[in-house]
Amino acid sequence: MRFWVVKSSKQGSSKKQDSSRPYDVQELIDCYYLNSYHQRCINLKTICILGEGIENPEVVTKLRESVREDSVFSLLHKTILDLRIFGDAFWEIVKTGSGVEVYYMPCWTMSAGKDGGWVQESGSNKADFSADQVWHFREPSMLSSVWGCPDYLPLIEDEAITLLSTIKTYNKNFFANNAIPDAILFIKGGDLGPNTEAGLRKFFRDKFKGVENAAKFCVAPVPEGVEVQLERLQDTKEGKFLELQDKTMMEIISCHGVPPRLAGIMIPGSLGGGGEAAGELKIFLTTQIKPLQNVFGGQLDLFFKEVLGMSTDISFKAFDVVPSDAETALNMLRG
Repeated sequence: MRFWVVKSSKQGSSKKQDSSRPYDVQELIDCYYLNSYHQRCINLKTICILGEGIENPEVVTKLRESVREDSVFSLLHKTILDLRIFGDAFWEIVKTGSGVEVYYMPCWTMSAGKDGGWVQESGSNKADFSADQVWHFREPSMLSSVWGCPDYLPLIEDEAITLLSTIKTYNKNFFANNAIPDAILFIKGGDLGPNTEAGLRKFFRDKFKGVENAAKFCVAPVPEGVEVQLERLQDTKEGKFLELQDKTMMEIISCHGVPPRLAGIMIPGSLGGGGEAAGELKIFLTTQIKPLQNVFGGQLDLFFKEVLGMSTDISFKAFDVVPSDAETALNMLRG
């Protein structure tokens, strides 16, 4: 038995069934501002995809005629950044007597509406748009037929970003709480009264739980003849945290496909020369950025065809930062 999937070339022609996003918008925004490595990887990929802009002069000219409230470069940068953070990006399409106007629509303000349309909410303001009034850019996703997904979603699911933040918070509070490591409190020579024991239990439960209470210390009065002994459990956990922090940090940049050096991380044992950095950048631009440029360029081609009636083959001009073989040889001769 064969199953045939028929998809119209027109956006919004099929009824949207799974209108809910496969992720929490606010969580993605929080994670973007929560970790510097995660943010740097997203920003780096965004600016590298955009490069020095669109190479096709006729495309740039047409966009300049249509884009409102932004420059062409600014509109493309915002769009690519939304795609990298959320997996979705939106343009408002306003058809006028003389042509078409294009406006950027922040992805986090959008939600799926009725009959294939869209709803934009900003504060107390709310507006409904039909399917032909909004152009939806979308990253590939197997979680939804409506919404795209960012390529770093595994970092959200396994909480790698929040784990790294938790480690930093713990270490910060460790020193804020006098840098006293966790310990066991032994009671010798007698029993504590019920009230004292209940008070200690409540104190430890309320004041010691959570990273915000890391390494706090308790002082409690005890009856005469009762000895209290505090025994430390671990002296090496900070080293383990450093190891876990390094592994989590590398997991983040690995998921993004960014070489460590470009993320600001120096690997012990690496040469650190310009040639090695140029090699990493070349691999990154070839294996990560160029495919993403082709995918976004293809989506722009579809926009120009269906909205502006133009046949295009859009490409982006990459940054010319990788030295040529001649430049590398000359630098070696110069020492």
